[in-house]
Amino acid sequence: MGAFFGHALPGAVFYLTGFWSLVNVLRVVVVGAPFIHRFWYPIDTRLTQKPVEPILKIVVCVIGVLIEMGHSARWQIHDMEGNFINMNDLQHSTMYISFIVASFVDILSEKSSKLRGLDALCYFVCFSGEAFLFYFHLHGREMVDVQIHICLVVASAICGVSAVVARWKSSNPILSITYSLFVMLHGTWFIQAGFLMYPPFHEKTPALNLMDPGAMMYVTNLFLAHILVLMVLLLLLYFIFTIITPPVKQQKHYVKHQKSDLGSPMYKTVPSSVHFYVDSD
Repeated sequence: MGAFFGHALPGAVFYLTGFWSLVNVLRVVVVGAPFIHRFWYPIDTRLTQKPVEPILKIVVCVIGVLIEMGHSARWQIHDMEGNFINMNDLQHSTMYISFIVASFVDILSEKSSKLRGLDALCYFVCFSGEAFLFYFHLHGREMVDVQIHICLVVASAICGVSAVVARWKSSNPILSITYSLFVMLHGTWFIQAGFLMYPPFHEKTPALNLMDPGAMMYVTNLFLAHILVLMVLLLLLYFIFTIITPPVKQQKHYVKHQKSDLGSPMYKTVPSSVHFYVDSD
């Protein structure tokens, strides 16, 4: 992950999954339909019955592991003298592997109601484990580098807590929106960290002075700016959906389809083009 692409890849995945979750939650909220929190949403195509999102996360995380460990000669973690090596790559790979496990649990929990709730536990372990890894990922680093990673630790920890709370109070869409926003923040900050520490256009943009105290204040302000921009995006999306989506009371038909192969009933309005998905209790 010691390059711009190494930060942009997980950042893009976190942002897109958070954004997709936010869009689906807002569609349900605006329509006024019953809501139950979930960690992934089907894609409204011929693949509706298939867990496309978890499969894509598994594929991307496997690629991430191969890229990280591809930097490590023969996947070694210690040299001939007994000194540990490639620890950065190992920690990054551990993060990817934890989300691979969580994505498999996503699929299994949809197939069996007995496993419901296990997905929240897995995401709590993933995000809090990532926060733990990155907190102890800072030995010997410059102070601005530490500051950037501490912001990432904060975002990861909040994602872990909000995952459990959103599943616990699963009928409250505000908690699901909070979870989605912080997953998006987690992603945007990953990408931002890549721009700050490994600028892709370094010939035009000088690298950040990682020992500048002023840069620490800049990084803190930048982290808050990410939160504010995401809040504006939330309001904008809500405004758009209130315009394009009529409430349930104004729609002529409200059809509950039979359970899909994934075990979740799908609700959709007819003839409205808006489709949304909720779990059953």
